[in-house]
Amino acid sequence: MTDFVCVYFGNDWCINARGFANIEDARKHGLFMMPTPGCFGFAVIVHGKGFWQVREDQSIMPDTMKVEMGDNNNFVITTVKQSQTVGV
Repeated sequence: MTDFVCVYFGNDWCINARGFANIEDARKHGLFMMPTPGCFGFAVIVHGKGFWQVREDQSIMPDTMKVEMGDNNNFVITTVKQSQTVGV
């Protein structure tokens, strides 16, 4: 069975919302949650048996964030570590 997940996030938190009938409903939920104080964005994820895929075309996420599978089939959104160039 395929599950559609909306993970919305802030500085040090993320909330997994499940049970949407389709991708569009998960996106609508993310858009509804955007005005929440401290909410930085959301990711729409298609999650099936043995796979998951972030739908970047349906999500609002900065390029500095990435989605990972966490504990108990929950997703976490973390900051991508930036590489630094050191001048010589």
